[in-house]
Amino acid sequence: MATTAASLNVSNISSSIPLPGIPDTNPLLDSSVRPLSSSYTIVSSEQGVGAPFDAIRRLFGHLRANPENASSLNATYPKRGIFKTAATHNTSSDQKFTIDLSPARNGRIPDDLRNALAAAGFNEVLGFFDTVNDTYVTPILSTLSRLSGVDLHQAHKSGNFNYRLCDYNTKTADPESDNGCGAHTDYGTFTIIFQDGTPGLEMEDAEKPGVWIPVPGDATVVLAGWCAVILSGGYIQAARHRVRRTPGVRRLSAVLFVAPDLDANLQPLEGAKVIRPFSERVIAGQLNVRWFKEVMGKKWRRREGNEELEEGDDTATQDNEIEKLVWG
Repeated sequence: MATTAASLNVSNISSSIPLPGIPDTNPLLDSSVRPLSSSYTIVSSEQGVGAPFDAIRRLFGHLRANPENASSLNATYPKRGIFKTAATHNTSSDQKFTIDLSPARNGRIPDDLRNALAAAGFNEVLGFFDTVNDTYVTPILSTLSRLSGVDLHQAHKSGNFNYRLCDYNTKTADPESDNGCGAHTDYGTFTIIFQDGTPGLEMEDAEKPGVWIPVPGDATVVLAGWCAVILSGGYIQAARHRVRRTPGVRRLSAVLFVAPDLDANLQPLEGAKVIRPFSERVIAGQLNVRWFKEVMGKKWRRREGNEELEEGDDTATQDNEIEKLVWG
C-alpha cells in the first residue's frame, strides 16, 4: 500500500478544468494533471498540500480503541454524531467508517476531549483542512465562475464547509464486500478528495452511463456537485462517483465539501445562461440550500447505514430523486 500523501498544486487550478459546453482554451500545464473525461474537473498528483494520513490513521484507531472518547465526541453533535460506524454491524450499508467534522462542530468539542484527541492526530487533521480552505477554495470558485460566466462567490459568503475522513477498513460487517461507497453525486458546489495512494475511487463516464473510470490511487480529485449545476444554469456538470473496496486492503481518504450558504436560493444565478430546462420550483427560487441538503441527506445517510428507511418513504436512489426535483 502506498504511504505517500496525495496532494494538489494550486498553480494548476486556473487552467485545468474542462467542462461541458465550455471550450478548453488553456492546455494542461503538465502531465501531472489528468482529466478523466469532459465532466471531471481536476485530477492531480503534483506536490502541494498533502493529507496527514498517519494522523488520520491514528485518529480512527484511537476512537475505536477508546469508545468513551468516541461517545463523548458524538455527544457534541447529538443530531447526527461525528464518528460513524454503521458498517460494524450493517452488511448492506457502505462498508466504511467516517469522521464528519465542520468548523461549527469543531467549536463544540470541550477542551479535555480535544486534548485527548490531539495526541491521536486531531490537531494535525484540523490544521490540514484549514490549509486546504485557505489555499484552494477561493481559486476554485473563481475558476468555476470564469468558466460558467456567473459569480459563484456571491452564494458562498459564510464558509459552508464540511470535512470528512473515510476509513475503508478491512474489519467491517461484510469484509468481502466491494461496496466501499455506493454510487452518488454530491449535493454541494465542489468536493476535493485526497487519497492515501490506494485505488478504489471510480468516476462514471458522463458520455457512457454505467461505465466506470478508475482513478489513480495517488490522485487528488476535484469534482462538482448538484449546487454547482443549478447555480451555473447547467454549465457545470456534476460527477457521479463511487468507491470499490479490495477485500483485505485498507484505504483512507480525506474530503472537503464546499457548498453555498445554507440560506441561499438554489436557482441559476443572475446572468447564467440556462442550457437545460430546470423544474418550475428551481426556476422560481422556491428551494434553498438548507432544504436541499436535508432532502439529499436522508438518502446518503440511509446508504451509509446511519438512518433507517421509514414506512412510506420513497425508496428511489439519491440521484434519481434529485434529478426529478432539479429537472422536473
